[in-house]
Amino acid sequence: MTTRHRRTLASLVAALGALALTTSAVAAPPAGEPASPLALRWTPGAPVTLAPGVTHTTWTETIPDNRTAGRVLQVVEIDPAAGPVTLESFLGANASAAETVADQLAAVSPVAARHPHAGVNGGLFQREAAGTAAERIVYTSASAVDGVLHSAGCWSGGKGSTGAVIQYGVPYITKLRTEMRLTAPTGETIRIDDVNRSPGRAPHCARDERDTKVSSDPAVYSDPDEIVLFTDDYGATVPAPGTDPTGAATTDRGFEVVLDAHGVVTDAHEGRGGIRVPAGGRVLQGIGTGAAWLRTRFVRDDRAVIGTRLRDMTRERDIPLDASVDVVSAFHQLLRDGEIPAELPDACSGTETGADGTTRVCTDSRTALGTDDEGHPVLVTLTGRANEDGDYLRSFAELLDSRELGLVDVLNLDGGGSTTLVTGTRVRTPPTDTEGGVKVHRKVADAVYTGVGGYGLPAA
Repeated sequence: MTTRHRRTLASLVAALGALALTTSAVAAPPAGEPASPLALRWTPGAPVTLAPGVTHTTWTETIPDNRTAGRVLQVVEIDPAAGPVTLESFLGANASAAETVADQLAAVSPVAARHPHAGVNGGLFQREAAGTAAERIVYTSASAVDGVLHSAGCWSGGKGSTGAVIQYGVPYITKLRTEMRLTAPTGETIRIDDVNRSPGRAPHCARDERDTKVSSDPAVYSDPDEIVLFTDDYGATVPAPGTDPTGAATTDRGFEVVLDAHGVVTDAHEGRGGIRVPAGGRVLQGIGTGAAWLRTRFVRDDRAVIGTRLRDMTRERDIPLDASVDVVSAFHQLLRDGEIPAELPDACSGTETGADGTTRVCTDSRTALGTDDEGHPVLVTLTGRANEDGDYLRSFAELLDSRELGLVDVLNLDGGGSTTLVTGTRVRTPPTDTEGGVKVHRKVADAVYTGVGGYGLPAA
């Protein structure tokens, strides 16, 4: 950790006085320390108070970095001590459908006074293979809302993958691993491989050591012997065989077990798919040895016990999955303890030739979630003024490491055309997709938002 991040009380007080607890002022760097990337090229607008404890500041790139137009950095700072505000994630109408962030936030509460103050798009996701139900999506790593898992975490050699646990309104970024077990009436147990996706087809990453990569674009892993759980907010009918015609495992007819809200088996039958999860209940689908295990252990009126575990691999502890816990996952931590992690790649999905006619620039818009040196949650987006534009991962991290923002821990969320910021009912980021010849905002898997909550302490 550098000297800059070992802040004494005196230096912190001085910094707070200079910045007035916002990003509205650009403090001069300490003697001998170079100006930050933000100070060199960007100008802040006046902070806008969205609600007590929630401030929105827009930074405009006034000296474009090899671009014909400057970009826009938007920062939402959340202070739970200044008002009754919290931070949560939300899936929208159901867990299988993509929706715009605006639509997701509108569904948080029917009460206008409890509408979120601001929100951004959340974790990475994939759409299921062509030919499946419209808009059916799959999360690409650990996801949870109110303590209910909607996707398993990545295996990554048993080390888990990066995500943010949002508990009592504060995000904690760490390596996460999920573990799920199914117990039969005989007392025997077996691993549940995943949640809310077709058995035999895991998107983006392996869920355990038995998964084998079968596709690179998009990345897909397969296991012919799986059990997958479906939650009652899945929304669509559970997938039938043949979800992915290129993946033999998904064509397995399999076996299906339907549970009520008490874990009691209401139906157990050959084949799978085409039914909806009963309210409060769950559905188990098995293929290969997973199907055989279900077939020989469950009949109507039996009881199944499902256990879920969320493991913080950094501190080697379990995080209880209760109603206070949400999980949003991605794959890259941009800042850790105020430093750019050495392992952060300089990745980019889309590039174009810059204004100099020679050098390539990255046009991936960016979304991030983090905490500042006050321990307050922060939401960030980087886009073009009227188009998708952003930066390479490491360059984005360097921008966020600017002292003016005071960020300490930051997780890179889904970016590119998914990047969206909504304040109130207004979308602040440009649309990126085209439908019927009209530019529209992309539909995404989930959102992270700040809204009315009871976890914060009111200001004295």
